Amino acid sequence: MPAKSPTPPTVSSGELRVPHRPQGPRRLTSSSLPPIFAVSPDKERLLLPPVLYQVILSYLPLSQYVACAQVSRAFRQIVYDDAGWIGRLRKLKVWDDVGAASFQSDEKKWTKARSIIMQDLASKNITPLNVLQTVHSIPGYARHEFARVYKLLAPLYFDLTRPARVSQFEPQVFKIYRTPELQALVLRTLIQFSNALTDDDADEQRQRLYGITEIFENAAIRELETGLDAQDYEGRARRYAMVLTMLNGGNTAVQAFIQRSKLLLSTVTPGTSTCFQVDEKSGQIKVDLEPVKTFLRHLSNGILKEASIIGKIFSTKNDVVEKATFHIVERVIEDILGDYCLVLVDRSHEIDIDLYLQVVSGAYEALLQFAYSLLLEDPDTDDKALREALRPFHLSVHAIIDRIYEQHVDLYLQEELDRFRAKCDGEVARFDRKAAQQEQEQETILRNKYREMAILQDSSGAEKFDFLTSFKKVLFLPVVAIGSPVIHASSSSSRASSSMKDDTSEKLSTQTSATSKEPLPSTELAANAAILNSRLASIRNLFSLEVALDLIQAARESIERTALFALFDGQTGEEAKEQCQLIFTALLEFLGFHHIQNGFERALSHLTEYRPPTTTDDGGDGERPQQVEPLVTFLELVNVGDLIQQMVDVFYEKELISRKFLDRTDFLSPAVKEKRRFEQMLDEHVALGLNRGIDVLMEQVNYFLATYQRPNEFNVNNDAAAGNLVAHDSQFFDTRLGPTKAAIKVVNTVSSHTKLLNGNTDKTTLDVFLQEVGLRLYSSIGKHIKRQTIAVDGGAVLLISDLNYYYRFVETSLRQRPLLPYFAALREIAQLYLIDAKSAREIGIVMSDVVQKFAGIVTAEDVLEYVQRRADWILVKRDVEKAVYGLGLTDCLVM
Repeated sequence: MPAKSPTPPTVSSGELRVPHRPQGPRRLTSSSLPPIFAVSPDKERLLLPPVLYQVILSYLPLSQYVACAQVSRAFRQIVYDDAGWIGRLRKLKVWDDVGAASFQSDEKKWTKARSIIMQDLASKNITPLNVLQTVHSIPGYARHEFARVYKLLAPLYFDLTRPARVSQFEPQVFKIYRTPELQALVLRTLIQFSNALTDDDADEQRQRLYGITEIFENAAIRELETGLDAQDYEGRARRYAMVLTMLNGGNTAVQAFIQRSKLLLSTVTPGTSTCFQVDEKSGQIKVDLEPVKTFLRHLSNGILKEASIIGKIFSTKNDVVEKATFHIVERVIEDILGDYCLVLVDRSHEIDIDLYLQVVSGAYEALLQFAYSLLLEDPDTDDKALREALRPFHLSVHAIIDRIYEQHVDLYLQEELDRFRAKCDGEVARFDRKAAQQEQEQETILRNKYREMAILQDSSGAEKFDFLTSFKKVLFLPVVAIGSPVIHASSSSSRASSSMKDDTSEKLSTQTSATSKEPLPSTELAANAAILNSRLASIRNLFSLEVALDLIQAARESIERTALFALFDGQTGEEAKEQCQLIFTALLEFLGFHHIQNGFERALSHLTEYRPPTTTDDGGDGERPQQVEPLVTFLELVNVGDLIQQMVDVFYEKELISRKFLDRTDFLSPAVKEKRRFEQMLDEHVALGLNRGIDVLMEQVNYFLATYQRPNEFNVNNDAAAGNLVAHDSQFFDTRLGPTKAAIKVVNTVSSHTKLLNGNTDKTTLDVFLQEVGLRLYSSIGKHIKRQTIAVDGGAVLLISDLNYYYRFVETSLRQRPLLPYFAALREIAQLYLIDAKSAREIGIVMSDVVQKFAGIVTAEDVLEYVQRRADWILVKRDVEKAVYGLGLTDCLVM
């Protein structure tokens, strides 16, 4: 049975416990090893805790420890205690706590500890140069390991650190080790050894050691500088750079190289005047940062050359190469680029704010490109491994650029926000003034032309009606007389147009829209009707998509510039992100509440008293196309507002959310709250606009469905259904069966009204309008079906005929592919009415298929509501619910 390995002592406050001493000789020789604790197991009481005695002993020279150990067993135990010696080895930076802990869990290592230490004692390969590398982290043997280090290094150390008056000869260190490399290595080892000495003379000895080391270091630096001046990079420069690296890690060698750097000594910064050029056409000063980029490329090439020289000098130490290159870059950025950017930014601020904003962001972006192109012979290289290896270096350079550029950021952020707000205010005010001026001039021209006509007809003294009274007179005149207000205005004015082509009409044609280009009125009624028509036509000019694009583009440019500074760490980066939110908030303020809201309010004030003319039933086509033309004009404005909202949403997602400048779930953020206010405002006004147009159309659709669809038209058998079919050669239905009269009426009504938009608005707005009409039509048809009772025998065939008719209309007339799934879903749902009551469980299966196929369009609850309109629902209810929910309501029992 193997003998148990010794365990380290345990020390408690006021009492010392000594473990049993393992067998072994007491004297330390090359052939035997003493045990860890050579004392009896008897306990002794101490006046102070053992830790305090160890602290006191730490102030004594190590040579006095022998005398202290002879005082008593307790003192010997304190002197021999492993904790104090482990602390000294830690100061030498040679003790491995993780390796020492492994001995506690592995008894085999304890058995090998004796042989390991004996081998080190007998080895002749251990010298002062490598003794620190041979120290073993074995608990219980820290004192012996430190003694071995002390035996080799102490003679050299005390000989080297003797006072000058005592030391009359050359120190032993320089006699034994003659080459600079070995001398540097032993000096570094002695400096590390001095950290473990804590007696009274230790500080004085350490200072003398530092002085000798400094003399040696200066001599090596002079040799290095001689090699650099002679460009002997791979000879003398490399040798003494290695000596300095062995001595102190290469810091002084790097500093010596930087002081001799030709890039730092010979680089001359170019003037800033080349960045500002006067445009020959406009005469304005424009900024051109190409000279800045050229200068940065010159510096980058210079750094690449310096890095090549550094590689030759420090070829065996990659960490020193990187350190030296980084210090070169740091000096270039701080000493050269910092001053150059300061002069450039100040000069641009003196010239113009717009130039200042471009220069601050553009120069910083150029500096970032400079940072990421360093040490790359080809900045556009696709070598991902090389770029990834240089990533830490580039990030460190980025941090230096941020440090020298941070002084410009605060002023820039304030100027950027102020300039953006001023630009938005100017754009909105300019548009409002132009729109008001055009409207006033147009009304003045129309009224003046009427007065001229009245004078020619000797009709002076006619009563002046205000706009609302004239509008009502025009609106309620007999249809036979004028047809419609707009048509009457055009027809009345056209009769006098041939004799009234003067300078006034030419002025009108250049300042008004297509409506105002019509012939001028000859009566007061025609004049007021023309003014009404002009106002309705000018609704589209109350707010402009172009203005919205200009403001959004300006906001994007501001955020793009500001986003560069969000890369800063700490408070500066957070302030830049907040600035991006403030720019977005200002955009919504001016675009929404100063531009769009004012435009909607003016448009609604023009149309407050407007009502569409009463429709007439002319046999099947519904409303006359020309009667909704003013509402189409108004809906164009609504669609422009909707497009602007979509543009804002895209801008919000791309510029703020995707960049992580803003969290959409942060309901306390000012930007999020402002966006909600903007959307709420726009939704309210868009709703009012839609109620002026689409609601009128849908009310007519609902009226036709309610009046032309008989109550029990779908609740008939096959024979009755055949009698209800309508023979119709419509372009939307190409089968032998025909749709019902209500479906034909609805399709003709919607088709006639949507065709009025063709050619009157752009395709994007038309698509938005048609999709909205299609969705509302889908909703109306769905609600209509849910009010019907559908018989399986014949009514289902009629319903499917109508739904096929609607689908063909959407596909061939509206031509909006996003709408097709909605009407296809209705056709699929109609198939549920064809399933016989005997196969009721199949209804639930089909329902699940429909919900899965048209996910996002219809829900399970919607499909269930449709199925409930079957005439035999009472019969199939239980089986359908069991198929859908797994059980029916009647299956639940209360015990």
